[in-house]
Amino acid sequence: MQCISVVNAKGGVAKTTTALCLASYLASQGKRVLVVDLDPQANASKTLLQIPVGFDAQPPTLFDALYSYLMESRKNIVQSAIKEVSDHLHILPASPRMEAFKDVVKSQARRPLEVLKQLFKPLASKYDYVLIDCPADLSIYVENALEISDHVLCPSTYDMYGLDGLSKVISVILDIKGEDFQDFSVLYTQYNPRATRINEDIGLLAKELREAEKELPFHIPIDQNVKNAQAKFEDLIQSKSFRHSRARQAYSQLGEYVLQEWSPS
Repeated sequence: MQCISVVNAKGGVAKTTTALCLASYLASQGKRVLVVDLDPQANASKTLLQIPVGFDAQPPTLFDALYSYLMESRKNIVQSAIKEVSDHLHILPASPRMEAFKDVVKSQARRPLEVLKQLFKPLASKYDYVLIDCPADLSIYVENALEISDHVLCPSTYDMYGLDGLSKVISVILDIKGEDFQDFSVLYTQYNPRATRINEDIGLLAKELREAEKELPFHIPIDQNVKNAQAKFEDLIQSKSFRHSRARQAYSQLGEYVLQEWSPS
C-alpha cells in the first residue's frame, strides 16, 4: 500500500480536484484506491458521494472513527466508516465536526502524530493506494497525514500565494519526515504559460524546486471543464463528456507517473 498526501497550506490550489482525479485514474487502471477526506470542509466527500449543497455525509465518518479510537479506545473501527464509490474506489468521508476535534486529538492521544497510523493499520492489505486530501493548513491532521505518507504531492498555483503556502508545507514535511526525505513533488495547477511573471523572490523558490527535480514535468492547465464536471458531480477522468479536456489529459499524465514511479511494493 502506497500512502500519498495531497497538501498545500494555501487554499484554492486544486488539492481536492487533484486528489479526486488521481484517485479516479488509478481506480480506472484496476488499482484498489481509498480516498481519505481529512478536510472538515468535506469537499471530496461531497463530490464522490454526490451530497447536495447544505448536507453532509451520513455517519459513521472519519470523525466517528477518530472519536471512537481516542475517546472510547476502540480499535479496528475505521472500516465501518468507509463508503464504496465503485468497485475499485472507496472513500473515508470527512465531517465538519472534525474542525472542533483538532485540539482533542492533541490532548487525548499519547502520540498525537501517530493517530492516523494506528487507525489505518487494518487497511494495509486492502488497498494499493491511499490518497489523503488534506485541509489548507498545517494542523495536527496534516502532520498525521505526513507522518504516514510514503509520498507527498503538493499542488500549487504558479504565483506568490501558492508558492508561499508551498514553502511552509515543505518546511513541515522535512521537520516531520527528516531532512533527508526526498519523496515530495510539486504539481503546478491552473497553469497559464502566458501569465508566469512573478517577483524575483518567488521565482527563486520555483527555480530551486526545478533544479532539485521536485517539480513534476507536466502542469495542470486552466480548464473550465473542471468546474463543469464538479457542478454536475461528473468524473472528469472517466466521463465521456470531458474526453477532450486538457486538464483531464494532464491528470492522466499524473496518474501514469504515479503508477510508474510510486508503485506499491
